[in-house]
Amino acid sequence: MIGRMVLFGASGDLTSRLLMPAVAQLAEAGLLPPGFSVLGSANTDWSTEDFRRHIAGELAKHAPVTPAARDAVVRMLSFAPADVTQATEVGQLIGGDRPDTLVYLALPPGLYPSVLPALAGARLRTSDAVAIEKPFGTDLASAQHLNQILRIQLPQPVIFRIDHFLSSELVRRVLALRFVNRVFEPVWNAVHVDHVEISWLESLTLEGRATYYDTAGAMKDMVQNHLMEAMALVLMEQPARTDADSFRGVRVEGLRAVATPAAQTMRTHTVRARYTAGTIGTRQVPSYIDEPGVDPGRDTETYASLTVGVDNPRWSGVPFTLRSGKALAADSAEIAIHFRPVPRYLLDQWPGVEPNVLRIGLTEPYVRLSTTLNGPERTAETCRLEARSTPPRFTAYAHLILEMLNSNPMLFIRGDEAEEAWRIINPVMKAWTAGVVPMQEYPAGQTPPGPAS
Repeated sequence: MIGRMVLFGASGDLTSRLLMPAVAQLAEAGLLPPGFSVLGSANTDWSTEDFRRHIAGELAKHAPVTPAARDAVVRMLSFAPADVTQATEVGQLIGGDRPDTLVYLALPPGLYPSVLPALAGARLRTSDAVAIEKPFGTDLASAQHLNQILRIQLPQPVIFRIDHFLSSELVRRVLALRFVNRVFEPVWNAVHVDHVEISWLESLTLEGRATYYDTAGAMKDMVQNHLMEAMALVLMEQPARTDADSFRGVRVEGLRAVATPAAQTMRTHTVRARYTAGTIGTRQVPSYIDEPGVDPGRDTETYASLTVGVDNPRWSGVPFTLRSGKALAADSAEIAIHFRPVPRYLLDQWPGVEPNVLRIGLTEPYVRLSTTLNGPERTAETCRLEARSTPPRFTAYAHLILEMLNSNPMLFIRGDEAEEAWRIINPVMKAWTAGVVPMQEYPAGQTPPGPAS
């Protein structure tokens, strides 16, 4: 088990809000290896005591663990400032005579092309690991370039390309539902399924994230990675084995079957929109372009929708729609499998019969199935069957870190998987940049628009 973490970007929000609280959860559960340590580094003039004081305050706000667990984590910490683009400084931090080490890059993605070559000089071993946060690249060409750097300059350590969606127990429910229950997998195909919707809709607005979000937008922030991976779990065939290679292989094959969006379908199969001033509950929300830190000239969307087809026997003819947006009336995050209607002669005999819909929660632990039952006087009644599983014990990042310490890449993105996701998104982003699809608007708290034509 890996016994040490070197954390670049240790002064950032990701470290304080997600990574260190995840480490605290693992510490409280006794799942960290004996003597585990975290060396933080950033381009800031902190001492170890400064870093410990900062993390102690953040753990008090973000880590739902006992004070004893928080104190134990703080004692694991040390700090050394460094320029992560300089090979000499990076090599000194990682060191030579050391335990197996997880190098975690909690850094802006724009630094990766400079950081990875610097990291190559540290002579990492096959028993070490490198964690790279999403987004992996900004388009297909940049993702291919990063993969080339990793293949040539960092061939030894295990590479973990992170999409924390795959480490979530809620998302992994899709796999258990499909492959551990005989009732679902036989109808999980184009014969029975009419269309699939995967949504992540939020009532939250920008919430101070303009520095990142205004350069990414809804499509790159959510659809290109998180929702694409959720779609891969729906598309994939059952793996021959339960090992990492088999599981990641069928995910990639699922994405490879997704047809590249065609130029002539951009206006009908994609939507880009941005919220204007409005009301969400009792909150008055300003227009997106009036939010602090937003550059209106970037033309950033806060709602994105993409419908794609799949070119394989299982899913041929079934449209998959991925959508994500901010400043909506209510939160909703789920995979919805819409089944085909029953034959016409049954609809004639049973007025009011609605197609079945299977809904799988992505933030709440529910599975819901709309089902038709017999009502009085030969009528049909639609009822909802709902099952809720035990809520997750750990956060997605706690699962993620534990898998990395155990050197298990099953729930992480393979290089070709990242490239396939960009292959699907690239034509859409080019069409949007060229103005082929107009930017629409929706008042905050209202329903986002449909296709422009």
